[in-house]
Amino acid sequence: MRRLAAIILLIAILGFGVSRGMDWWNLNVNTAISSTSHSVVFHIDPGETPTQIGLDLFNLGLIRNTIAFDLYTRVTNAAAKLEAGVFALNSNMSLAQIVNALQHGKAAQQAITFPEGFPIREQAKVVESKGVGTAAGYIAAAKDPALRATYSFLPSQPGNPDAPFEGYLFPDTYLIDPAAGVSGLVNEQLDQFGVVFSADLRAQIAQATAARPAESIQSIVILASMVDREANAATPSDRGNVCSVYYNRLKVNMTLGVDATLLYALGRLTPEPTAAELQLDSPYNTRTHAGLPPGPISNPGKAALLACINPPQTQFLFYFADRQGVTHFETNQQDFDRDIQKYGVSGS
Repeated sequence: MRRLAAIILLIAILGFGVSRGMDWWNLNVNTAISSTSHSVVFHIDPGETPTQIGLDLFNLGLIRNTIAFDLYTRVTNAAAKLEAGVFALNSNMSLAQIVNALQHGKAAQQAITFPEGFPIREQAKVVESKGVGTAAGYIAAAKDPALRATYSFLPSQPGNPDAPFEGYLFPDTYLIDPAAGVSGLVNEQLDQFGVVFSADLRAQIAQATAARPAESIQSIVILASMVDREANAATPSDRGNVCSVYYNRLKVNMTLGVDATLLYALGRLTPEPTAAELQLDSPYNTRTHAGLPPGPISNPGKAALLACINPPQTQFLFYFADRQGVTHFETNQQDFDRDIQKYGVSGS
């Protein structure tokens, strides 16, 4: 009887161990480390060992466990198939998906990263600095009228004829095949915009909420393009609050007063407009022209788009960044003026 009980106990222990082992394997191999999408360009140098590759992945926060990486690449015989090259990985990829991607490298590809909130002219400078193509060639590719038939989200009446697809060239990290050139890059950026601004989001913006009216894709992109030029990216809540200011001002027919829109018309990012420039008669001068500017003033990222799709419901009508870079939000002119006197304005 004791022997039978010992056998049953041993079986139970083994079963428990197998179960825990399967849980460990599933977590480390088949479950992504994050549900949030974050692109990471990953390099494998010629001669780099699988152990070194696993450590690099771990240090970048792409895998949970280097032992799991070693075991998986041995069991699947993938260790010998890992290629040198440049790879576009993502934090929402599982270890198994990452290993599969690392077996299909293209050493000739060029990695390029666009910051959020850059207008096309600034993106063009990045393209040229990375050797992907010329700035002029990129801008020309981003004007191709044939693209409008391919991408239904592109506006039929662009706000800026010189940059008709401003706002839709999604900022992200891309791996570019030299053979595809700047035209291939523009297509990838537009493809990515279509992925991020999904059909679900397009249906969502058509419905009014307590914080915003029903909107079009174009109006959301214009709003988000201003948010990415104005909001403090280091404080995520600032994006939503800044966009709430725009919605609140539009609701009461108050001019937006966003100097970043005027700077766009002036063709620069900084410094702030001069007193004379503030009088410029331009539809992008949102101090003197009511409503939204004619088109986007930058190419916004996902965070800014979502902030304008789902803004918080506030009463804010004013904001400013102080000398420490902290953004203050106010509901009335008196408190706004008082806080400027108290904290100062960024750049002053």
